[in-house]
Amino acid sequence: MRYITFFFLLIARALSAQPQTYALSGSVTDAATGKPIAAVSVFLNGTSKGTTTHDDGAFLLTGILSGSYQLIISAVGYTTFQTTIDTRALPSTLNVTLQTRSTELAAVTVEPGNENSWKKWGKIFWDTFIGTNGNASMCTIENKNALRFHFDGNERKLVVSATEPIIIVNKALGYKMEYRLEAFSYDLPTEDFGYHGFLFFQEMTPVDSLQQQDWLANRRRAYLGSMRHFIRSLYSGRLREEGFIIAHEVKVPNKEKERINAIYKQEAVRRGSIPGDTPFHYRKVLRQPDYYIKTLFNYDSLVTINPDQTRSFTFTGDFIVTYRNAKLGIVAASSTLKLVYPVSLQIDEEGSYFPPQTVITKGAWVKTQTVANLLPSDYTPPD
Repeated sequence: MRYITFFFLLIARALSAQPQTYALSGSVTDAATGKPIAAVSVFLNGTSKGTTTHDDGAFLLTGILSGSYQLIISAVGYTTFQTTIDTRALPSTLNVTLQTRSTELAAVTVEPGNENSWKKWGKIFWDTFIGTNGNASMCTIENKNALRFHFDGNERKLVVSATEPIIIVNKALGYKMEYRLEAFSYDLPTEDFGYHGFLFFQEMTPVDSLQQQDWLANRRRAYLGSMRHFIRSLYSGRLREEGFIIAHEVKVPNKEKERINAIYKQEAVRRGSIPGDTPFHYRKVLRQPDYYIKTLFNYDSLVTINPDQTRSFTFTGDFIVTYRNAKLGIVAASSTLKLVYPVSLQIDEEGSYFPPQTVITKGAWVKTQTVANLLPSDYTPPD
């Protein structure tokens, strides 16, 4: 089981030539002392929209497009504050108090992020968190010493935490990222892993026009066939046009078993009333399952438009997604989605889905949806 979650909340934005933007103001203080806290990060999770508090604890976040977002307020040494905001009902002022972060984790942390522990566990963390493809080779972590490694010898499980946001520079895509790691675990016997946290993007300044063009091309390449691309195409009903081929499993009732069950309920089968081998056929069918799993390749009935105009994505079993783009030389690659428990996913036009922690990803997306290939949710590819 491999899963990666980033707590991206739904974002519903109205499309227009000149979209309306909003602003959110507020302040951040210490819950124990009541004093203002400076240099606190205030950002919309998974986007490039963010700011920091001033010396008096005040902040002003501008340029917010219409929609619903997860607002993150985070400072080193404090518990991260998160809440949902909606531009249709923004508070006049948002005053937040931060609680001091518990130090319980320090009791189980045995290896700080020094060179020895990084040599021992760094490759596992890098390959699963940053990635293994070409973009990953152009990434650097500026503060490796903030990482803490803990290995449980009995369960053979590696747990990684961070004392501050992980600062990642991605020279392939042109982003500097702050990742607030909430949890990371890796099971050595099964190689199953999972992590989640809060992510803020800052666009880097290119050294020249050539680097800018490289970044634009690399971003487009990272976007095409990604899970965000898939969700956006699913939302707009353009899976086939965008190059996605899907195969999803559905439960099909065993009609023959239903028919025979009905006969028995009607007491139509009596000793000696049915000649030949028919009773043997009946008993054979009654031992069969009530449902069969059938694989469908159609694009119908995947998305439901709710009364409030939001959209729900519902599937059962394995949902296989294959993407290819011959024009750009992108060979076919398949990924599989599976739900931890039955639930309808809420999706939006920006490519986000909720709740994210219920989705297990296998196949190509395990390698391509790592941090080295992530784009902000407000990224729009060129036509």
